[in-house]
Amino acid sequence: MTNAGLLDVWTEPQERECLGCYVSRLLADFGCDGTLRWTRRWRAMRAPGVAALDRLFRRHDVKCDCGVPAALGAAACSGTPPPCAGVRRGSTRPCSLWGRPPDAPGGARGSPT
Repeated sequence: MTNAGLLDVWTEPQERECLGCYVSRLLADFGCDGTLRWTRRWRAMRAPGVAALDRLFRRHDVKCDCGVPAALGAAACSGTPPPCAGVRRGSTRPCSLWGRPPDAPGGARGSPT
């Protein structure tokens, strides 16, 4: 397998992995490049065409992957994040490890454990 092939495998969202866990995992491994690179990759593979993320990110002024955890209701975790609790395919909701932003339906702040 080529280096590019390994990178594709490594950066592919895991089965049932939510956006928050995916972005946290990739930020821990590769850091932030000032774009929504990992968010866009997750969305293209797991929830194409979902407009709710655009609204959430505009509301929270998210400009890069570093802002995604806060928009989902948690500070960016340092170190290796815990394994994702899982969500159904196509869901943009975070898994049970994440709180919801106060302005989200049924939301309370939290962070991955």
